[in-house]
Parts: sequence; structure tokens; C-alpha cells
Amino acid sequence: MEELKGIHIIDNSEKKDHGMECWALDCREGVVLVDGGMTPPHVDNIAAELKSMKKGWGDVKLILVTHKHGDHTKNLSKLKELTGAPIKAHKLEAPLIQKAGGVKVEGLEDGEVIPFCGGIEVIWVPGHSEGNASYYLRKQKTIIAGDTIFGDPEGNLMAPPEKYCLDAKQAAKEMDRLLKYDFDNLLYTHGKDIIGGAKAKVKDLVDRTR
Repeated sequence: MEELKGIHIIDNSEKKDHGMECWALDCREGVVLVDGGMTPPHVDNIAAELKSMKKGWGDVKLILVTHKHGDHTKNLSKLKELTGAPIKAHKLEAPLIQKAGGVKVEGLEDGEVIPFCGGIEVIWVPGHSEGNASYYLRKQKTIIAGDTIFGDPEGNLMAPPEKYCLDAKQAAKEMDRLLKYDFDNLLYTHGKDIIGGAKAKVKDLVDRTR
């Protein structure tokens, strides 16, 4: 589903309540996938979304990964096979993903700007995992937060739950890194996306968790 121009949201949740998302970015330079889900049906969902975009696996030129957890990475080997695209993640996360999945992952620097879709900036937000990252789409004023922030089907935001975190206190503290950016929309893996007014909602969450 194209919720924002050029940004396609792929809802992998069984209930279709946005409990597990990944994304396809329709950039002039080629399609960028952000995360890849964890099961064969998730690959099918990505294929269906590409078809709706009038694209195919060969149009995918880059795969970005937010972090190492299996619900984001278990399909990477299959996606690499289908697309041949390079896979990239924050430099602290890349070797962990590579070790777990047996697929080459290139490292990205915090603040690095990837030359797709008008510039995609890497935001390192440690705590959920060592190299957990969000991605800022400058042109669309949108942050793809991954698991930096969690939510519910109504769009109520929360810090990443302790049971899923390497360091839950750090994960909550570092959410304020997102506030350095000018964004209107927040897309994240687990919960209803915030389209419009997202920065104010993230600031409220940061204030509540300090």
C-alpha cells in the first residue's frame, strides 16, 4: 500500500493491524527494501507489493536493515537470491546480521546519507540492539523507525519493551535522537504508522519516558 508518495508499506501481520511491517521505496534510482520479514509468506507479500508498483525483483537495487532481530532479517538470504541487491545496516549491526544469516551485509556509518529517494540518512539509535538504526527520508520528511519506537493498532507510541531490548533504558533514552530531524511522518514495524504531526507525538513520548 502506498501510504505516502513513493513509500509502500507492506503489512506482514496476520491480523493486518500493522503489527509487523516492512517497506518498499520507489526511488528514481531503483527500489529500496527496508527490512525483509521472517517467513516465506512475507516474501510473497513483498512480491505482491512490487507487482502493484509495476516492478519486479530485478528493480530492487538496495536492501536496508534496521537491526538484527529475526523478524527483520530471516528472509535476507532469499531476498538476496531474488534481487542480487546489496544488503546494508549500521556498521555495528552488519557483522551480527551476517553471522546469523550467512549473507554479506555492508556497514553504514551514523549520519551517512544513502543516495536514493533524495537522500536517506542513517540514524543510529542504540539500545534495542547494538547497531539499531532508523532511516530518515529527507524529501518525504519521513522517518522509518523500525523498532526504535513501538506502538499499538491505534497509533499510541511507546518505548521498545524491555524483553526485546539489549538495554531497555538506553533504548528509551536514545529515542530523542529522532527529534534532531525535521519529520512529519513516522513509520515503524510494530504499530499503526503516524502520518502527519509525528514529531510532536515522538516528543511527547520522549518527555514521558525521561
